[in-house]
Amino acid sequence: MRPSVKTIAACGFTALLTLTACSSGETQTDSDTTKLTLAVETSQGDPLADMLLAFADEVRAELGDSVELNVQTGGAIGDEEAVLQGLRAGAVDVAAVSGSVANIDPMFNVMEMPFLFTDRQTAAEFLDGDFGDELSESLVGTAGARVVGFGENGFRHITNNTRPINTSTDLQGLKIRVPGNPARVMMFEALGATPTQIDIGEAYLALDQGVLDGQENPLKVIDAFSFYEKQRYLTLTSHIYSPVYLAVNEKTWQGMAPEVQQGLQTAAAAAAETSRKSGAEADEVLVAKFEQAGVQVNEADVNQLSETVSAVREEIAGEIPGDFAQRVLAEYNQ
Repeated sequence: MRPSVKTIAACGFTALLTLTACSSGETQTDSDTTKLTLAVETSQGDPLADMLLAFADEVRAELGDSVELNVQTGGAIGDEEAVLQGLRAGAVDVAAVSGSVANIDPMFNVMEMPFLFTDRQTAAEFLDGDFGDELSESLVGTAGARVVGFGENGFRHITNNTRPINTSTDLQGLKIRVPGNPARVMMFEALGATPTQIDIGEAYLALDQGVLDGQENPLKVIDAFSFYEKQRYLTLTSHIYSPVYLAVNEKTWQGMAPEVQQGLQTAAAAAAETSRKSGAEADEVLVAKFEQAGVQVNEADVNQLSETVSAVREEIAGEIPGDFAQRVLAEYNQ
């Protein structure tokens, strides 16, 4: 079992202070070498960490010795909130993050609207198009960081130890672990569950001890954190598509030479493609792996679940500034 994020929080906070003290908020250069600190909450095998590591490999291939990378994984900086704080402060130059971005920029809650996307291609077209550009520009204003690549955390599904989930009735009263995102809490409350916010690094133990009945995550995350070892049932719901946001501190970005910017952008695009391909391939094999481990797998009545949370989609949309969410719903909520 992986160490709890909180177990390393004090160390991570110290590391963050050290990095901040050594950084002026701008790209560090020495003899024409660009020095970048990359950070992610999770370890290799998890989609966020894999996206960051793929990006690092692509950067080295594109830019060679002109860039020196300091890659911090496995919570070395702290949890995702700490990574985001470091990104905003300039102590972290590049970060791979997911849902917690919405706590900083409400525009990103558009990805929290349940059952908005039903397939990867549609989600990718959304993120790689004008809507994704709007998200990136919004983050520049709210957090001083820009998204240079959208990878894949994956479609989220529900596991639990009580019963198979077919409709919202089966979720009544179940204690389901959710990340620290109000929109996710709202969704599971509407479905009748009891959403419980616990750091992902502590979820395995909470499932083992019965503090939680279940959790919701993409299949790759369920595998990376071994949640399937402590769960009897997996219900395929695809209730939310979660991207990985590869974000660069804006001061760092503006301080780079154009050729370095281009190299990082090319690397980000390649890493995003790798991330999405890996997610699709994993989904093809992980269900079988979980079944072999004794997990019972079923498909939920997605139409019933979607109808149950239709008001949640509208409420989330109403809290997103401007007409962004309404334009998205008009195009994608068919």
